[in-house]
Amino acid sequence: MNKVRLLVVDDHPILRSGIVSLLEKALNLEVTCEAKNGAEAIKCIEKQVPDVVLMDINMDGKLDVTTTETIKQRWPKVKVLAFSMHEEVQVIRRMLKAGASGYILKNAAHQEVLLAIDTVMKGGSYYGQEVLDIMTQSITSDGEDDEVVLSNREKEVLHFVAKEYTNQEIAEQINISLRTVETHKRNLIKKLRVKNVVGLVRFAIEQGQLLEIR
Repeated sequence: MNKVRLLVVDDHPILRSGIVSLLEKALNLEVTCEAKNGAEAIKCIEKQVPDVVLMDINMDGKLDVTTTETIKQRWPKVKVLAFSMHEEVQVIRRMLKAGASGYILKNAAHQEVLLAIDTVMKGGSYYGQEVLDIMTQSITSDGEDDEVVLSNREKEVLHFVAKEYTNQEIAEQINISLRTVETHKRNLIKKLRVKNVVGLVRFAIEQGQLLEIR
């Protein structure tokens, strides 16, 4: 079994060293390069293309989203996983739009970091629970910035779609018929002007429509 090649990018040497030490204990991971900023990260990839980049986004005293954009433009198959202390919803959205496959905060447990890496390697997206909560709190009831306004039921369906629930599971969760779930999904795809369920998930994350149902 081939190991997952990992590039760790962080401008704090001690923190970076600690992250690398923890990750290298995982049998299926290999840290192939370390970088303290975006420029070094690009040089690392030019020498050896990793599978996943664990990317800090506040380096050299400023926010760095362009490195992620560059990586995704030049090496589209490389997965970028944002690993940051930034909790601002605008920053999270910028990283996702830049092409990041996930976003976790630096206070995440070691096991969650490993789970996030495994998830993006399998082609999925990963967002820590705190990140999801931040996105949830950004939702406005009046549809600011000309965003499409969804009904509460549509938001519920969208929530479970983004959680990868099946139609039957969604129906059971919110006590509606299977046919009604299918209708809501078709309406959401049309209303949000996306092509498929993957588009719905992307919209849910980027626009802060991923609700935690309470």
